[in-house]
Amino acid sequence: MYSKVFSAGLSGLEAHVIQVEADVSNGLPVFQMVGVLASAVKEARERVRIALQNAGYRFPAKRITVNLSPADLRKDGSGFDLPIAISLLAAFGMIPVQKLHKTLIVGELGLDGNVDGVRGTLAMAVMGKKEGFEAMLLPRVNAGEAALVDGLRVVGVETVSQAIAYIRTGEVPCPDTAVSRYDLEQGDPYAGEPDFNEIYGQARAKQALETAVSGGHNVLMIGAPGTGKTMLARRIPGIMPRLSKEETLELTKIYSVAGMLRGDVPFMTRRPFRAPHHTVTPAALAGGGREPFPGEVTLAHHGVLFLDELPEFSRNTLEILRQPMEEGKIQIARLGKCFEYPAKMTVVAAMNPCKCGYFPDMARCRCTLGQVRNYLARLSEPLLDRIDICVETERQEGLFGGERGEDSARIRQRIVRTRQIQKERYRAEAIGLNSELDGHLLEKYCRLGAEAKNLMEELVRRTGLSVRGMQRMLRVARTLADMREQDGIGERELLEASAYKMVSHKYWGSGDLYEEKVRKMTDGEEETGRGVAE
Repeated sequence: MYSKVFSAGLSGLEAHVIQVEADVSNGLPVFQMVGVLASAVKEARERVRIALQNAGYRFPAKRITVNLSPADLRKDGSGFDLPIAISLLAAFGMIPVQKLHKTLIVGELGLDGNVDGVRGTLAMAVMGKKEGFEAMLLPRVNAGEAALVDGLRVVGVETVSQAIAYIRTGEVPCPDTAVSRYDLEQGDPYAGEPDFNEIYGQARAKQALETAVSGGHNVLMIGAPGTGKTMLARRIPGIMPRLSKEETLELTKIYSVAGMLRGDVPFMTRRPFRAPHHTVTPAALAGGGREPFPGEVTLAHHGVLFLDELPEFSRNTLEILRQPMEEGKIQIARLGKCFEYPAKMTVVAAMNPCKCGYFPDMARCRCTLGQVRNYLARLSEPLLDRIDICVETERQEGLFGGERGEDSARIRQRIVRTRQIQKERYRAEAIGLNSELDGHLLEKYCRLGAEAKNLMEELVRRTGLSVRGMQRMLRVARTLADMREQDGIGERELLEASAYKMVSHKYWGSGDLYEEKVRKMTDGEEETGRGVAE
């Protein structure tokens, strides 16, 4: 006998329909599977056989062939176990499958007949709804994320016996396997988040981070060890707006494919904060593997990618950030295929100004000028050009130096208001917050008056900014004007935006700091330290 059911496979972040065909005929007893199968799928033969035997179903002494089509598409993962078992039982004549032509089936089988969870079920459910499927039979642990797709009947099962009972009766066998629709607005996504009012002082850095989050700008914090750079960065998710429904589904899809969803909550409730160690490999940052998994830049989508000790990252790893920082996506080529992953993240980086961390504090810095230059040279100009805001963190006097300032909730309210202004402005252009503005849109939305234009030309002349740097400075000025609810960009906003750029120019530009240190050494002001001895 012949039978056919439908399952789903993954290719990057997208799913596609897989037909699972089974044929049972007379001949030598053999069980073979075909269809360009990965090792995990080939091993399903033994898992399915033993799981069905332990569930009370015996394999007949027949020639059994299972085909997964289309044949030119590689199948990977363990989610084909359950559809293979259902297709075989139908071919044995033990269950009817006439009503399953509109049902998508996925799930991994344990040897005891339990149905275990698989990754990527939300992507499969989205694809199933798009392709006209009416129901989805899947592991109970994955049913919650599939239930996020409206208009698709989701049936979660815990054992293969429950799946067979559903096929025979059309009813969910146990009440506790019914799936309810989740409210994406439930709960407080900010509960337990560290608050900005826990940090004393650092008013300038806090203002810079508020500006960065308001406009989706990349930011670099420079300062001596222990000045609070990491503490500031870890509080950024607490001032970011709540995820929209579209952002929640998109993030849940990414984390489902990566197999990183929490078991108790079937969807993403908070904006991600990814902080890879500086030893991270280029493949782990961009995404890699035979069938590439999402990398750190994709896992930080709609959230924060925090790079602590930025110069300690390998140069090859950092250069990968160029495309996602510019385009909000990353393209990866593997096995003759090209995968495109979203990467609209806010890059927040932190670094010391030198190897010892205290340059240009002449009393404490132990580095030579050459060591400082080599340390700063680890960051390329194209990468620095893509950083919109650069700010220095202040050294505090005493344990509780300075004022605490506002809490995260109040800062978040202003950011939400600013983003709403930007959303309304760019609605007609159908572009997002992190999107680059081309020349036409810059001229339209970042128009400068005569005086402001003259100031801009003078700033570009003095700093030697590239065209990209100039455009990014204009975007920061546009954000500052939006924060003040102004229609146009004035000289004040331009000067403030240029001040953020001048911090990086201070270290990587004309070499003013180096010249200052040389002058002090020549005048005898720096009499101690290994740098002088060398």
